[in-house]
Amino acid sequence: MNPKSIISKLHHWIGTSLQRKLVLAIGLMLATMSLVFLVILGSVYKDRLVNDHTRASMQINRLLQASLENAMLKRDIPGLKAILRDMGDQPSIARIMILNPDYKVRFSSDPARIDTVLKEDITTRALTTVSRQSRYLQSAQFGEVLRSVNPVRNQQPCSVCHGEIATHPVNGLLVVDYDAQSIRRDATRSVLILGALGVLVVLAVCVGIWFALVRLVIRPLDAVEQATHALADGQFDTVVQTRGHDQIARLSHSFNRMSERLRLAMAQHQQIEDFLQGLIDAIPDGIRVIDANFNIIKANRAYCEQVGQPMDQVLGMKCFHSSHERDTQCPHTLVNCPVVETCLNSNKRLTTQDKHMDGNGNDIYVEVSSARVDMVVNGVSRPCVVESIRNLDEQAKISQQQRLSEIGLLAAGVAHEIYNPLSSIDLGLTALQSGMNAEAGFDTPDYFDLIRSEIQNCIKITDSLLLLSAPPGDTKSLISLTEILPNIISLLRYEALQRNVEIAFDFTGPVRILGSDSDIRMLLVNLTMNAIHAMPQGGLLTIAVYRDKGESMLQVIDHGVGIAPGDLDNIFMPFWSRRADTSTGRGLGLSIVKAILERNNAKISVKSKLGKGSTFTVRFVDADREE
Repeated sequence: MNPKSIISKLHHWIGTSLQRKLVLAIGLMLATMSLVFLVILGSVYKDRLVNDHTRASMQINRLLQASLENAMLKRDIPGLKAILRDMGDQPSIARIMILNPDYKVRFSSDPARIDTVLKEDITTRALTTVSRQSRYLQSAQFGEVLRSVNPVRNQQPCSVCHGEIATHPVNGLLVVDYDAQSIRRDATRSVLILGALGVLVVLAVCVGIWFALVRLVIRPLDAVEQATHALADGQFDTVVQTRGHDQIARLSHSFNRMSERLRLAMAQHQQIEDFLQGLIDAIPDGIRVIDANFNIIKANRAYCEQVGQPMDQVLGMKCFHSSHERDTQCPHTLVNCPVVETCLNSNKRLTTQDKHMDGNGNDIYVEVSSARVDMVVNGVSRPCVVESIRNLDEQAKISQQQRLSEIGLLAAGVAHEIYNPLSSIDLGLTALQSGMNAEAGFDTPDYFDLIRSEIQNCIKITDSLLLLSAPPGDTKSLISLTEILPNIISLLRYEALQRNVEIAFDFTGPVRILGSDSDIRMLLVNLTMNAIHAMPQGGLLTIAVYRDKGESMLQVIDHGVGIAPGDLDNIFMPFWSRRADTSTGRGLGLSIVKAILERNNAKISVKSKLGKGSTFTVRFVDADREE
């Protein structure tokens, strides 16, 4: 196996455990300290051992010197040589030499050294200072030696041969070379023994620290680590069992407090999240929040139903893939992309019409109202866009339902209008039957004319009601306002009578427009009903139709309570209602009027004074205008 790979695996194995790292660090520290102490102790011990050998050599030198002096005094030269030879054969002594004051070797255990001159720094210093000298030297014959030089002092018995003591204080030099390798070996052996003992001590300390760390540090920290992993996995009720009052115990207590606070914070966050989700789910229009990278980060149930996708699939999906089934971003140069316009181009609001895809791959036409919001995530502000997506197809259905609801309010008036003709028909038939039974020549044409006329009235009312209830369409037809107004008013006459409202017409000739017949009828009903409700005490309601400069004008004038100036901008908003007669309204009448006018390319304006009444003026394109 590659050494680098082994080292890398070993480094990874050590780095994954605090226990191993601590034991390794402490072991290395102890080993380093032991090595330093071993070097210092070995050096001191070696020097001490050398000094001991030096002192021992000095004692041997004294003994040898005494023996040599005794032999020299007796002039026992053979005995002197024998002593030198015997001492030179000792294992620890390499060589013994006796030098005269001229540094010439006179006697030696090594015959090859006799008559050689041994003038060295150590011998010179010993002769000059008349003191013992010792030094380690390298010898070509014996290797490293400990050379001990002892001056042989001149004594009174020796002065006969060597001269006066004052002029010749030293008779010669005794040089003893000790084998230093044995000394070094002893010192090295002792140092190695001390090193081995130090290693055993370090290992024993590491093992002890290992077990102490496992019990006092590693196991409690493992418990904290496992609790941390559990907390990271979402188990916010995790607690750590604590023992004692040391730092780790305090750490465990702090972790438990943090876990409890985090659990409460997450529960509160989940409540807020659920409330927010429930809030946007209650909105009937589709809602989605998109970040600057086109990712959907929030959506409501209505949007999921629009696109036919589950919530978990919508969240995180690209907006263009979710609503347009595209794999790439919509070309913002061709369409008004809310993300590009609001997030990237810093526009605050945008309303556009677009075409989305439902779950079955069918097109749905929507109106998208978007606004920019800045969300703070991890301390960083991120621009996002909130889209409110209204399904225009559903809006059309709701509008039609509102039509039918408004028609239901006319049921009493319709019933009253039909009831009178039916009563006349019944009376005519009764009289006709009685006259026919009384005499054969009874004149019947007048009764038949009455019956036919009342039947035609019922048919007109029914036709008007059917046209009013028809759904809006894109087909435009030629409509005479002066002809359909009486039909519409006939449906509202009963409601007006009940509220003491008199309806008057002001026509200046035929006025025709192009539009949707059902739309225009619903427009007239809503404007008239709005005027009736504005006069809770009754009064005069005037409906005027005339032509003016290429436009067909429709005015609905009431003398009711009027509209406050601050409310004029709100009256066409959906679900906004301020009925003067305190009756409950849905607030959709004038919003439907506005939608009808937009579909039929018409405009409306309002003039009102509190306590004086209001005038609603509708401007259509005159169908009979000259091009």
